[in-house]
This record gives sequence, C-alpha cells and structure tokens, in this order.
Amino acid sequence: GHMVIEVDGEACTCGRQGCFEAYASATALIRAGKKAAQLHPESLMNQLTQDQLDQIEAKTVFAAAQAGDTVAERVLQKYFKYLAEGLINLINIFQPEVMVIGGGVSKAGNSLLQPLAKLVVAGIYSSDIPQTELRLAELGNEAGIVGAAFLCR
Repeated sequence: GHMVIEVDGEACTCGRQGCFEAYASATALIRAGKKAAQLHPESLMNQLTQDQLDQIEAKTVFAAAQAGDTVAERVLQKYFKYLAEGLINLINIFQPEVMVIGGGVSKAGNSLLQPLAKLVVAGIYSSDIPQTELRLAELGNEAGIVGAAFLCR
C-alpha cells in the first residue's frame, strides 16, 4: 500500500506522499466521496446521508453511483483508476496467477470487480503471459482478523 503511484500526491499516514493507500483504500474512497458531496450538494450522496458528510461510507458512494448519481460515478471512476494502477504495477512486476481484492470495499462485488478488471487488462504489459485472475476475498473485511488468528495458533 505504500508504493507511490502519484508523485507529490496526497499525504499518506506513513509520512510519504502519493502512496497507493492514499488513493485506493476504502478510506481514500470515503474521503473523495465526502469532498465531492461537499462540492456538489445536489449529489445523491448527500441525500443518502441526510446531508451528514461524516456519515458517508464507501457503500454510500457505490449506492449513489448505482442509482445514477453522476458525481458518485466520477468519484468511483477515479477510484477505480487508482486502484487499477496499483494492481497493474504489482501484476507487471510479479505476474501472479490470482490477485485477491479484500477489505470492506470488496462487498461492492461486481460493481467493483467488473470495471476494475477492464482497466487492469488494458494496462498489463503483455498478452504473452497468462492473465492474472482478479477475485474478491471470500472473507471480505474479516480476512485480516482471520489471518491474525491463524498466526496465533
């Protein structure tokens, strides 16, 4: 999460700027959703949270976009672009067979996976290598907790 994908970009919690985490995490999506809702009071994101910007979550942005809100759609398009860029970098370096997307945002299902897969396929270096399969983590946001529990055994 701390490889730079935007030189001199957003401040990251690690102290650097422009990290993958600062653009492609659920926290980044929430921050972008709040900013867009503040700039566009007509956005459905405001209605879904009764104008309480601190109540905007990643699922709020997805719900508004699925309902046709163009502001939320633009937020998601930019989010997908950054998420895809980081994944493309990892795939081009390591060429894994499978890339698993986890965390709370993975609950968006195909609303996340389909547009992301299109961007990733367009950005990988070569069609000579087997295509990396993108999957959603079966444990979603609980994957880290389950993994930590297994380490303690």
